Order: sequence, then C-alpha cells, then structure tokens
Amino acid sequence: MNCRPNSKSGKLLIFFLIFVCLSLSKAFALDLDPFNETIRILERWTSAHWGRDCFVWVVHYPRDLVEPYVESEAIKNNMTDSERNNYRQKFISDLQLNESETFLISIYSFGSRPANISPVQDSINLLTSSGNRLKPSKYDSSLDYPSNGVIQGLVFFPKQSNKNFSIIIKGMGLDNERIFSFEPPEYVPPKKTDEKIPEVVVVNLPKKKSQPKKPAPPPPPPPPVIPPRPITPIFQEDSKDMADFINSVKNNPDNKSQLIKQKEITNRDNISKNNIENSYVSRENILRKFLTLWADNNSTEMYNMLSENSKKIISPENFAKEISKSSDFRTGLKGDYKLEWVGNERAKITVEKKLLVFRSLSSRTITITREASAWKIIW
Repeated sequence: MNCRPNSKSGKLLIFFLIFVCLSLSKAFALDLDPFNETIRILERWTSAHWGRDCFVWVVHYPRDLVEPYVESEAIKNNMTDSERNNYRQKFISDLQLNESETFLISIYSFGSRPANISPVQDSINLLTSSGNRLKPSKYDSSLDYPSNGVIQGLVFFPKQSNKNFSIIIKGMGLDNERIFSFEPPEYVPPKKTDEKIPEVVVVNLPKKKSQPKKPAPPPPPPPPVIPPRPITPIFQEDSKDMADFINSVKNNPDNKSQLIKQKEITNRDNISKNNIENSYVSRENILRKFLTLWADNNSTEMYNMLSENSKKIISPENFAKEISKSSDFRTGLKGDYKLEWVGNERAKITVEKKLLVFRSLSSRTITITREASAWKIIW
C-alpha cells in the first residue's frame, strides 16, 4: 500500500507545520510573560538627553508592541476575548500604528524659564536611514505651548519601511540640535569568577555588664476632684409657686395645642430632611453599584438596573455588545475614578486611561431617574 500523501495534502501538511512552528516561536519569543516583553520593547525604543534646565525623553511605539502589551493588559484586567480584540483595535487606532511612526515626546523643565519647542514642525524631525529629514504629519497641540513643568504629546511621522531612524529635536536650551537614536540594548551576561569567597570569621565579644535599673519615679498625685457647682432652683421647695405653674400649663388648652402643633412640625421637618438625605445616598449607591458591575463586566445585572423606557429601546443582547465595546472605559473603572454630579439626575464619570507612559482621561455622563421608590439608570 502506498502511504505517501499526494502533493496537495503534502503542501497542506507543510503549511500546518510552518504555522505550528511560528506559533511556538511566538510563544517562546514572548517568554510566556507579555509584561516582560513589553518592557523589553520599550527599553529598545526609548532615548533620552539632558538639555539646559530640562530633561527630554522620546519613546517610539512600534507595531510589534501591540500583542505583548494588549495581552498583559488583558491578563491584568481579566478581559474576555471580545474585550481583548476591542482593546487591541482601540490601541492601534489611538496610536495610528498602521499608518504612522508614532513617538511620545516628553520634556521636563526645572529651570526658571519655561521650556519651548514651538514651532513643532521645525523643532522635531525624523531623520531617516537615507539622511532625509521629515516633518511631523500630525502632533498633539499641547506641544505648542511653553511650560515650566512637563510638556508631553504624541508626534506622528509617515510610515517607514526601514526602522533605522532617529529623532532630531531643537530648542532644548542649547545652540545645537540633539539626535535621539534607538540602539538595541546589549545583554551582558554576568562574568563567572573563580575567586574564592573569603571565609567569614565570627568573633564573640564579652557580654556587657547590665546596669542596675533605676527605680521608676512615683506617679503624680491625682488631680483634686472639684465638686459640681450647685444650680440654684427657680422656685423654693416650700413655696406653692411651682405646683401652681405646672397646673396652669396642664389646664391651659392653648398651651397643649401649641405644644402638639410644634411637635408635629418638628417631626415633619425631620422626616422630610431624612427623606432627602436617604434619597441622595440611595442615588449615589445605585450609581456606584452600576459602575462596579460595569467594572466586573456583569452586563446582565447592569441591564436589570436600567429604566423601563431604556429596556424598551435596547435589548439585553445589544446592551451586552455595547458594554463589551467599552473595554478601555471598563478598565479605568477598576482603578480610581471621579464621580461628579451635574444637576440632580446626571453624573459625569471620569476614568484614567493609560497608554503605557502616556496618560489621558476618559469621561462619560450617565443619567439616573426615579421610578416609583427606586433609582434607575437611563441608557
């Protein structure tokens, strides 16, 4: 019997083996630790220089950073497969990695004069491998303004096939420009040595003679007890004025009705005040519970908290899809977020959105309404 596969099945087998080998090599390349791979790539593409009263560092975001960084964030935040894919697309889109060479420029100024690299088109250029200088195709407007603190923003250049490029920056308080090159760091293994470890000699010193303990000072005497000052009674015990006064209050119907009315007003004010306070606390607790469920990706419980009109507009399936698309906002809810009420039924939630060493803020406004005796979320 001829057991050799035909040419078509043989090619499929070869392609399958190549795919398996590439997958295994990719897994070994990540060293089974995407966070370490992310740091390794960042160190490879980070360059820094000192200027006059400032420190400048440049980070390049290459395309091969996407997988290890997204994987490390997915593991840290327990993302689902759909959330991981949405997060990957958002990361690539925000940094424009498919069509640009993206750099993060950071300038820390610590002098009396503010740092200034405006105009950015002339101050920041990309030096290609062929020696050409390219101006930015796009950049963050925050780089246009001088600052005494930190100036930071993204700068985009046209996509390059040859990655042997550098960044040139002028205006660092120096007459000449500075070149930020990205050289791969060399790994230097620790040198083995045959030197013998010196023997440790232990010397036992004689014990120090213990000094006799000094007697503790006697406790201070307790302060003298001052008796309370007696209160002079308004009425003398042997007079009939007190009894007459009490009987007059009891027997006067106007006084009784006045006391009852005053008590009712006080109780009503207390009930109204408590209702307002409980309503506010309930509103705050309901919204924070909704955000906690969002952070836990529990779309089912979130849907149960929606108002009746919202449930008529959106189905549970479509609601779950919208929640899965907001993986970056959900990740921010796992940390510290800011909740700010805008009126009585609208709240602005701001989360911190971190792209590696670049930090930005993302906000959403949620409306909450009262239905019967409960607060509900409007979606």
